[in-house]
Formats: sequence, structure tokens, C-alpha cells
Amino acid sequence: MAVNPTTAMSSSTSSDKYFLWFTDIHYDPYYSSKDAYKAGYNTKAVCNTTSIPPLGSVGCDSPKALIDSAIAYATKIDASPSFIVLSGDLIRHGVDKLYASSNHEGSEHRVGNEVEIAAHSEYHTDAMKEAGNIINDLVTIFTDAFPGVEVIISIGNNDVVPDYYLQLQGETSNSSNLMTPEDSGMLGIIYNALSGNDKEELTNYNQVGAQRRGRSLLSVEDSATFLKGGYYSRVLPDGLTVLSINTVLYSSFFGPEPLNANDPGEQFTWMRNTLLNIRERGNSQALIIGHVPPSMGSFRHSQLWKEKYINVYYDIIKEFDDVIIGQLFGHLHSDEFRVGAGTSGIPSSLSTPLLLAGSLTPIHGNNPSFRKVFYEGGAADENQYKLLDYESHRLSMSGSNTGDWSQLYTFSETYGTFTKDIKTEGLSANAFRSLLRSMEEKHGNMSPALNSFLLLKDSGSAGDVESSHSDDDCDADCQAEWLCTLSGTTTTKQYNTCLQQKREPSKHIIGIAGAAMFAAAFLFIMIVRLKKKRARDQYESTASIEGTVEMNDHDML
Repeated sequence: MAVNPTTAMSSSTSSDKYFLWFTDIHYDPYYSSKDAYKAGYNTKAVCNTTSIPPLGSVGCDSPKALIDSAIAYATKIDASPSFIVLSGDLIRHGVDKLYASSNHEGSEHRVGNEVEIAAHSEYHTDAMKEAGNIINDLVTIFTDAFPGVEVIISIGNNDVVPDYYLQLQGETSNSSNLMTPEDSGMLGIIYNALSGNDKEELTNYNQVGAQRRGRSLLSVEDSATFLKGGYYSRVLPDGLTVLSINTVLYSSFFGPEPLNANDPGEQFTWMRNTLLNIRERGNSQALIIGHVPPSMGSFRHSQLWKEKYINVYYDIIKEFDDVIIGQLFGHLHSDEFRVGAGTSGIPSSLSTPLLLAGSLTPIHGNNPSFRKVFYEGGAADENQYKLLDYESHRLSMSGSNTGDWSQLYTFSETYGTFTKDIKTEGLSANAFRSLLRSMEEKHGNMSPALNSFLLLKDSGSAGDVESSHSDDDCDADCQAEWLCTLSGTTTTKQYNTCLQQKREPSKHIIGIAGAAMFAAAFLFIMIVRLKKKRARDQYESTASIEGTVEMNDHDML
């Protein structure tokens, strides 16, 4: 796939309100030590020696130096965000690998009953506590750098141990008694990590600053929902309400099966009640943040949520479309979006798309990145809020790797020629639907809009580093896969149907071409046979006179 670099441009928005958005940080305090995490599929990666680049390396999770570098750059470009979003997977992959007696026990992708075995192993409690320690140290890094700024997190699948495993203790507790962190399992440990409660130091936790406690991100009031299901809300000083939802509960890989399978942790009930309250107050709107998006994945093209939860989620979003100004997710480590179009699973009537940001960790070959998102709203705007634009900032993993962060692109200036709605509607579903339509309009082998998207999805790493998600030479099938993914399919069945429809026109063209070739061949045969008949007639009349032997059809042809 031939692409041209996109020149970084400054934001054209006039709003002075913005928030910073980091996702999939995957902080690994053991980077460059023998216990560093290494992506199993990447045979070239080296993560466990002191000679590797200090700001991170492909195939490895994020060292503290990379996080410090990102924050130092963020404070340099502007030190006064309204708030900060950390949308899940705060900590390294495979925390339980630090304790498992074998690599197989601590592997990320388990089969059969291996998850249950790991969840009930003798090292499980230590692994959960270590996850809490790393979470605490990460949020301390952010709260120290941004004193007084609200930091809002959502839980990712790697923030629980084992991966995707989260036992909801609240389902078995006496509902007449308030839950405590001590009887809430993994959620209690994360709550303590985010609320400033004392932590237990483990003997192998060897990082400088491990004894420090950061500013509390959760309050006692948050415990009622967080300990029940890992979700909470935050009303910001300008009136905007952020709903942090726990998407692990709806993941296709979530376990164990909750007792309340229709509404795990009663999160859907809480979402409806909270959004209804916001609507009735009339002085706020809602921004939803989560980790795993309710859509198809773009890497393995797998269904990310169980279908019954997808349907309930979008019923709620559709019901409160007038209240919701945005939906922010991560998980895929790449810069993407999802928008309802046509008969896709995401309702095409929604006014907000799903926005997916690129990761800070470079583990999958992407450049580390974060977003600066501009928005408006508050009392001066009659309590109407809107996401206006965003800038993507990245650290190139090529070259010296010495901390040279830069702005990669601004959405409005990179895609503005493809979607005019951005000028009046900001980051609306209409703007992204226009962009999607532009991606479907080919000029040569590929639409320029889709070409730009593929260049930027790994935060500009095309040509910089080896990416496991690379779409070099994205052919017609590859383009159809992307268009079906971005257009809001949410189940495997919808995705496959979309692919069939996208590929049908080319088959139709091939069919027409084949029919034309058949017709031309048939006409050629008929002409030849007509000539043969005339020749035969002439030959036979001559032969009857000259006594020449008659030829068969094969000899004539």
C-alpha cells in the first residue's frame, strides 16, 4: 500500500476547553528486567535486558520512562486540561506470569478450564494485589503531574487477573449490608488502588516510588457501584457528567458467568437511571468511557461483546441519544472509529460515533500516542455540550527514540475535505458517516480517505516500525474488511453479511465479463461454422465433379 505522509497541523478549533485521552498504557514496571512482559508472537522482541531503548520497544509493554515522556510532552503543549481519561488496560499484560509456576499457567490466552485453574491457584491473590500496586503507581504518576485535575479511569481486561476474569462478589453478598473492599475481590483491590487506601507491599515489587500513595480518584460514594461492578460516574466542574462503564462484564471472553446474566453487576440499570437523572436535571449531558468497544474487532475480526449485551447497550444509547455527547473506547491499540450505517448493528439514528484511540504501549508495532480532545459546553452554552475536534500526538519509535514527541494530525484538517459536517457538527456520527462514504469512493486502487486512515491508524508507524497490524498492500478484500468493520457491524453474522455484499459487485462485474466473453466465443464459433458450411457447400459441389474426398468438421476447423 503506497501512502504519503500526512503533515501535522495545528487544531483549527477556537475552543479553549479540552481533555487528554490515554488508552492501553499497559504500564510495565519490570521493563528491561528478567520479569518484563514480551508479546509471545513477536519472536524478534527483546524486553528483558538493560540495553533496550529506554522509552520502549516493539513487542514490549510501556516502561515508566515512556509514560513520563508522554506526560512531560502533554504538560509542555498545555498544562491545563479540564480532565484526563484513561480508558482501560492501565497495566501490563500477564501480571500473573510473575507468580505462575510455568509459562503455560501464566499465559494470556488460556483454553478450556485453564482460566478457572489460574483463578483458584495459590498465587492468584498475590497476582491480584500486584495488579493493584501497579495501577496505584500509574495513577500516582498522573496525579503528581496534574495536581487538581480530575483523572477518570475505566477498567480494562488486563486490569483484572486472570485476563477477562472478574468474579462479582456483590452478587453473593447480603444486599442489606454495604460491601467493603476487603470482601469485593479484584474490584476491592482496584478500588483501594484508586482511592488512596493503604496497600500491602509485596517483596518482589521493586520499583522506586512504590511506597507513595497518589491522590484519591474514587470516593466513598463511588464504592456502592464500583465494588458491585467496577463502574462509576463523575460530574465535572463545568457540569459535564462522565460515565465510566466496565465493559469487561460484556466481553465475549468474560468469565465466570455472573448470577445476574441479564445485567451483570446491575450496570445497565445504573446507566439508565443515571442518564434519566441527567435528562431530568436538564443542566448536564453525558460522556461515556469504556475499554472494549461494543463492535467487531479489526485485528482478528472477532465479535468483542456478547450479542445480548450489545443489544441492551444500544437500546440504552438510542433511548438517551439526546443526552450522550460521545462514546470513547480503546482495546484495539489503533486509531479507529465505528459509526452506524445502513443495516449495521450500531443504530444509524445515533448522533454520536464510537471513537477508538491508539495505545500508549508500542507492543503491537504502533507508535505510542494520546489524544487532545476539544469540546464546548457549560452554563455559557445553555448546558449543551459537543465534542469538536481532536489532535493525535505520537512518539516515533524509529530513529534515536529519545523522546521526540510531535503532533501527528488533527481530525478536522486531515479529514475535513472528506466530511464537511465536522465544521458545523464537530465529532458527530454524521461527520463520520460522511467520512465512511468517502472511504467507499475509489480513485484508482483505493479511496484517498481510506488511504489516509490506514496510514494513521497505527499512529503513523507505517514505514517506521514493523507492525503486527500492518495493512501494507491493502487489496480489495482488505478494503472490504475495513469498511465492514468501520460501518458499525457488531456481530460475526452482520460482518460476514456485509463482506458478502461488498464483494458481490466485483463478482457481478466478473460475471458480466464472463458472459461477454462467452457470447463473443459463441459468435466466433457460429461465424466459423457458417464459413465452414459455405466452404463445404462449395467443396461438395466441386468434389462431385473432381472426385475429391469430403472433409469432416474437425479438419475444417
